[in-house]
Amino acid sequence: MTIINYASDGLYPELIALFRAVAHLGTVDRKAVIDLCSPVTLGDTTRLRGALARWTDLGLFFSEAESLRISERFGKQKRGESIDELTARLPAACRTLMLEAPNCLPLWGESPGIASDFVRGAAWLLAQDIYTLPTSWSDVEPLQNAQVSAANKIIENDVRWNGLRFWMRYLGFATGDGGAFQVDPTIAVKAELPTIFGTCSDLYAQEFLEALASRLPVLDFGQYRQIVEEVLNPDSWRKPEKGYLSMSLSLALRRLVLNNVIRLEGKADAGSSYRLTGRNYRTWFGFESVRWMGEQA
Repeated sequence: MTIINYASDGLYPELIALFRAVAHLGTVDRKAVIDLCSPVTLGDTTRLRGALARWTDLGLFFSEAESLRISERFGKQKRGESIDELTARLPAACRTLMLEAPNCLPLWGESPGIASDFVRGAAWLLAQDIYTLPTSWSDVEPLQNAQVSAANKIIENDVRWNGLRFWMRYLGFATGDGGAFQVDPTIAVKAELPTIFGTCSDLYAQEFLEALASRLPVLDFGQYRQIVEEVLNPDSWRKPEKGYLSMSLSLALRRLVLNNVIRLEGKADAGSSYRLTGRNYRTWFGFESVRWMGEQA
């Protein structure tokens, strides 16, 4: 199974259409919702049916016989919440489901998880030098071949490369399109801050990074990131030195600092210190604690 083969499994536009239709109708017949969301002029429902099947398997939709509804985990509207506002929370629901172990493990093998292709690809891209990373498949494929063996292939082909980039953007791990594609997890990191900090406003750096890795395990120190890093060829992939963060996470934290969402601070008694890595592996600055400025920042 796969999630980024958009030719048969659709992309987030198909998912959004299905999600909004089911959210509006409550409980609906599976065929009826496909017919409702299908463009009349095209008539091909392959991608819609693929998206519905995959996201039912992942747990976004609950199916019983021919009836369909949104899982209670994600479809319960808050008081006064509109369908548009509920849809705005859909990327977070997708991130949660795609990163849950039962949905993506094992990452390789005869029976990989449904979202394993996305998780492999996201973890690999987030571990790269994001400033020199090519954007075309013809250049990405040789880079992949230099870093991993055939048995540990990250991305299968150009179709899945394009699908990976679509989902990376929608889930907050990248920005831009075409040649402007940029690996950048700022949006995903920002979305996790309320959960990570809870009622606190300050966390030690190590505590913060461990919590972030638990919530987004494709980032530095995360379970899936470590699985992918273990198969990379050290002769063609540069692992961050101890105490240094990857370029992708460094960019996200730097942007959040500049937008006054967080502050990275130094405390003499804070223990572990970490440093941000910029373009050409230049050190930006170090920090020992993280202060969250609140949800209104």
